[in-house]
Amino acid sequence: MTHFVLPLVRLAPGRGGVRRHVWQAVHAVAVALRVRSERRALAGLDERSLKDIGYTQSAAWAEAQRRFWDVPAERLRAWR
Repeated sequence: MTHFVLPLVRLAPGRGGVRRHVWQAVHAVAVALRVRSERRALAGLDERSLKDIGYTQSAAWAEAQRRFWDVPAERLRAWR
């Protein structure tokens, strides 16, 4: 039987690897702040405006209540 081991953490990242990981973390925080701002703006819309974009007030409120770090993966991948 063959065993495969996949490392979860790369102990010796290549040249610039640490810098890349730091940049990715900074980028993730920036995207999370932008998404939070968009969610707050969505929550501030009136019922007519929400209806125009296909949202109900309860759906807008639920979206605004999502956690700061709950960012859609496609938003994080968009910068690459």
